[in-house]
Amino acid sequence: MKAIAELGLLILFASACAAQIGGRSVAQIRKLRVTHGNGIVKIEVILTGSVVPSVKVTTGPDRLIMDLPGAATSARQQHIVLNSDGVKQLRIGLNNASPLVSRLVVDLDAAHQYALATDRNTVTLTVLPGTAAAQSKQPDAGAVPAASGPLLGMLFQRGTASPANPGAKTKTETLLKTAPSKAGLRTTFRVKYVAEGAAYLNGGRSSGLAEGMKLEVRDSSPANSTAAPGPVVAELQVVSVAETSAVTEIRDPKRDVKPGDWAYLSAADSAKLGVQSSASPGTPQPALLQGEPRKPELRPALLPEDSRIQGRIGFDYSGIRSSGSTPGNSTQLGFTISTDMTRIAGTYWNLQGYMRDRLTSNSQPEEETMQNYLDRTYTLQLYYDNPNSKWVAGFGRLYLPWAVSIDTIDGGYVGRKLTSRVTTGVFFGSTPNPTSWNYKPDQQTGGWFANYAGGSFESFHYSSTTGMAVDSLKWQIDRPYLFLENEVSYKKLISIYHSFIVDSPQGVTTDGIKPGTGISRSYLTLHIQPSERISFDIYHNYFRDTPTAATALIATGLVDKLLYQGLSASVRIEPIRHFFIYTTIGQSDKTGDTTHSLNQAYGIAWSEIWRTGIRADLHYSKFAGSFAQGDYRVLSLSRHIGDRIMWDAQFGGQTLNSPLTVNRSSFFVDTSFDTNLGSHSFLQSGYTVSRGDALNYTQWYLSLGYRFKTKGMWK
Repeated sequence: MKAIAELGLLILFASACAAQIGGRSVAQIRKLRVTHGNGIVKIEVILTGSVVPSVKVTTGPDRLIMDLPGAATSARQQHIVLNSDGVKQLRIGLNNASPLVSRLVVDLDAAHQYALATDRNTVTLTVLPGTAAAQSKQPDAGAVPAASGPLLGMLFQRGTASPANPGAKTKTETLLKTAPSKAGLRTTFRVKYVAEGAAYLNGGRSSGLAEGMKLEVRDSSPANSTAAPGPVVAELQVVSVAETSAVTEIRDPKRDVKPGDWAYLSAADSAKLGVQSSASPGTPQPALLQGEPRKPELRPALLPEDSRIQGRIGFDYSGIRSSGSTPGNSTQLGFTISTDMTRIAGTYWNLQGYMRDRLTSNSQPEEETMQNYLDRTYTLQLYYDNPNSKWVAGFGRLYLPWAVSIDTIDGGYVGRKLTSRVTTGVFFGSTPNPTSWNYKPDQQTGGWFANYAGGSFESFHYSSTTGMAVDSLKWQIDRPYLFLENEVSYKKLISIYHSFIVDSPQGVTTDGIKPGTGISRSYLTLHIQPSERISFDIYHNYFRDTPTAATALIATGLVDKLLYQGLSASVRIEPIRHFFIYTTIGQSDKTGDTTHSLNQAYGIAWSEIWRTGIRADLHYSKFAGSFAQGDYRVLSLSRHIGDRIMWDAQFGGQTLNSPLTVNRSSFFVDTSFDTNLGSHSFLQSGYTVSRGDALNYTQWYLSLGYRFKTKGMWK
């Protein structure tokens, strides 16, 4: 015990990036690499698995916001100050815990174009040069649609208002809605910029280009109109079009596409425009390509997108048919809410998260199910995020951003930035998350915290949080405690995280004794990643008494961090693309052990099965701790088509011995389906079958609701 205490106090001054044991199929953010120069900033997010990112653009201030669904990182937002090539700073952190979404925010000095590409487990966001942005400003006031293949979204730029003509916006928009004239049509375009998997062309809608059109890059120049065109070195497909520029996806390259290459419109698309492709032998080039003066571009007034309101609201009908300890049938009415609201009414308040709850209670004796527990793991938070203010605040079901070891609370926090590195504040709420190590639905908690952070992710970064709080049961003091949470990382190659809780229970613990003041929880992880395809982790987990999380969630992987006590080591390898092998092995070391046992976990994950888009994860775990002893097996399958159609399924079974349940053996099947029925409606459904010693039930639900997406303009 003394050694553990000394280790915790040592890590208080040097510790770091959380990499929790649970959620093996979740893609964790391992590195954030930033390179810049020549007006270009390239941001690479390297993960342990593939994700489908999306980018949003806001102004006032100008920002790029990239969401990474299914990606995990520290809930504490991290900062990288750049102040170079048009980028002020980067901010990255956990945005939502359920559904899991991490967010990268890029603060810009002005509106810039961007390129977004994915390559296996790496997502690359490129902020284009200011000169390129100035030449291609256009009024497309909407997010760019996702493209097929590795290129997911490209090109978004707004113009700047002309001081001499502030009312020119209406005139410009009218002109841009007019179809291009025959004289302005072109079939040959020059490559101006190349990002990963994408080429940026010097022509757009006004020249006849449209999404889906195809071009050929050839080893030839249109200046020599009498020579036969060179061989095809790559194919391009237009995925996003502005008025005078376009972004294309590079396909089947024979060599690298370079700035200055010429791209020729395909014969089929040229025929649609009523002109002949300039790639045809002997075809003279249009006069425009022979040096015709370029017409000045129209620049619309800046339209500040200060708020975004989008989300889903629905009602569901569900039922439970049980033949276990409480046989019978029950039906319930409920509701679902999913929101992504930023800059509400022009303020710096944001509402984000997801929630499913019941409007009516069970018509039979209450029997908690796995789905009911999962519904309680949501987060739904209203928070204040103003880069120009010293105040921070958040309310709802959320994590305290500087101390995620406390788990989610139903309540809120208010803090103040004393300096650029020091933030302090208070928090209060209940602790209803059934995956918490000290899960008690009727418990309240409140206290004070202080955080000190500094450094840079490109070299050395650190963060340390300390605080004191009190837990109460029915408003009677139950457990005063101190908490310490620390993290440190060096060049994204190595990171350490440690959380440490000392308390003084006023009553008995789950072991039936009153232990007095001491260490109740210590969690340490060391992460090393020498390359993108291999990583190592070392964990040490200690509990003084038995955790109280819901045992029904063991096979879901959400409580894995409570199963492994003592010292464990883990390795994750990607031997071939999209295929992962991982294992965790350690010796159980819990209070009261007479002999030590071996904790084991083995798994394989396939993030892209034969280009079908199906992801699979097969996991086996054997464990022995104070929370539970036993094993579980689970197979997870999923298929997501953007945010339009999502299908997930889990098949698993578990055997366990735990003081928290009499259900020692069970098997379950859990499936869910989510699809958009139209532009403003959605359908969700789910089906769960569980068979166990004491719990035997079938649960289903069907949700139908309204989805909305609007943009507000605020000065």
